[in-house]
Amino acid sequence: MAAEHCSPRTSGARRRHPFLSFTLMAALLSFVCAGPAVVLAEGGTIVFHVANRCPFPVWPASAPNTGHPVLAGGGFLVPPGKSRRVAAPATWNGRFWARTGCNFTSNGGAAGAGCLTGDCEGRLACNGSVGTPPATLVEVSLHEDPTKGSSYDVSLVDGYNLPVSVVSSKSDEGRCDIAGCAKDVNAACPPELQVVATTGGGGSKAKAEVVACKSACLAFGLDAFCCRGAYATPDACRGSVYSRMFKDACPAYYSYAYDTTAATASGCAAQEYVITFCPNRWGGDQQQLDAGHGAAQI
Repeated sequence: MAAEHCSPRTSGARRRHPFLSFTLMAALLSFVCAGPAVVLAEGGTIVFHVANRCPFPVWPASAPNTGHPVLAGGGFLVPPGKSRRVAAPATWNGRFWARTGCNFTSNGGAAGAGCLTGDCEGRLACNGSVGTPPATLVEVSLHEDPTKGSSYDVSLVDGYNLPVSVVSSKSDEGRCDIAGCAKDVNAACPPELQVVATTGGGGSKAKAEVVACKSACLAFGLDAFCCRGAYATPDACRGSVYSRMFKDACPAYYSYAYDTTAATASGCAAQEYVITFCPNRWGGDQQQLDAGHGAAQI
């Protein structure tokens, strides 16, 4: 999408690019939408309700493809149980992801990374910069012509940090909903793919924790894992034990570049979508849509 990481793209068969272990909330949280929609270009807007069901804050970010505008500064904070309303032009193309473990005052900017996962040059507002992998990516291609519709998917081709679901506001577009994960990938991540960081602050509360899981392509850089070189066709690149681990945990996501079993939402004509990080019970449901765009603003 906005920039390439370790897996190349082609114009033929679709290739997908793609950060804290956690206990998911058992009860449905109420969400609060922050700020009014931004007035954008003529031709209408699409609204994304970016919601956080994680029991910790996340810093969602977005990056546009070339020629498309930056949305909401490219990054913002969403506390647990809240959501942020983000408006996009009806032809916008780009990606969303979540950053975790961020501290922009003590270790951000020129001093180092601001976030443990998904960091974009130590900044709160990514301003179009692509986050550092591994990170779970929502890849979006909007189309203003309702006969053609918009499309999107969730990719782990560069790795995983959080589960995410995407839900359409149109009740008849269930085919456009992408569910979250059935398992915690970070908990199942093998040692050779783990990204480990110290969490919990200093002193006795500090602990080493798996905060993200690299893809095999990102971890090893081999053509067989990255679907390039002699493996740059669907027949030659059929996944690996690592991509199957991702697929087992998150069946709807792209687990490697030529994953033909992933759920790509296409021909979607809704005006609103809810992107939820840490969706309820590791999946998606209509309740999260209602909560995402029906709550009071802050």
